Amino acid sequence: MHTDTFHLYTYYCSSCCQRIIIAAHLKGIQLEYTYIDLSAREHTTSEYKQHNPSASVPTLIVTSKNGEKTTIRQSMTILEYFEERFPDTAPLYPPAMQDRVLVRDLVNVIAIDTQPPTNSRIAQRVKSIRGGLDDQVDFVKRVFTDGLRAYEDLLLMQAQAGERNFSFGADVSMADVVLVPAVDQALLYRLDLDFVPNVKRVYLALKELEPFKAADWRKQGDTPAKYRV
Repeated sequence: MHTDTFHLYTYYCSSCCQRIIIAAHLKGIQLEYTYIDLSAREHTTSEYKQHNPSASVPTLIVTSKNGEKTTIRQSMTILEYFEERFPDTAPLYPPAMQDRVLVRDLVNVIAIDTQPPTNSRIAQRVKSIRGGLDDQVDFVKRVFTDGLRAYEDLLLMQAQAGERNFSFGADVSMADVVLVPAVDQALLYRLDLDFVPNVKRVYLALKELEPFKAADWRKQGDTPAKYRV
């Protein structure tokens, strides 16, 4: 049982926030939530930027029993913090170094190559160049297509890819934690996943697990009623 409190500033359809919620459920970390409405630009207020100068979500504030606070402002930093602090609970990296390298490559195909350019902040800037929604949609779908195709190829390079339940082996890894929110976002753009059958297989298998169900963007405390399931 954790004596610290874990307070997450989050937004219902942020893929980066979704990563944190998945990992917290996997590791048995109870989160307290403050919902930041990005559509109302609550992330740009001076009050919030005191927590996170990047004016982005998530932000995690960990408060120890003696009142000491640790503020973490990037999703991958939060995930690595969870893993380093609670390494024996649902470990998200395999024990062998070579295997951890592969998992980290899968993670970074999403976290570095794919997610940042498809972030709404960047997508809106693409739209603003000519004021066309089609530009935004085409750009985002192309980035997702390139990223997920690379992920698919890495899955196929694994010697036993056909026998593996998830991105790496039979256990959930850090790669799965970042993959599912990215695919959720791609589906919001109506991207057909048939061109990446192994990604689609892994995604559908993960969506059956309780931590991934709990983190679904349609089931958060601030999800608008029209999107809830």
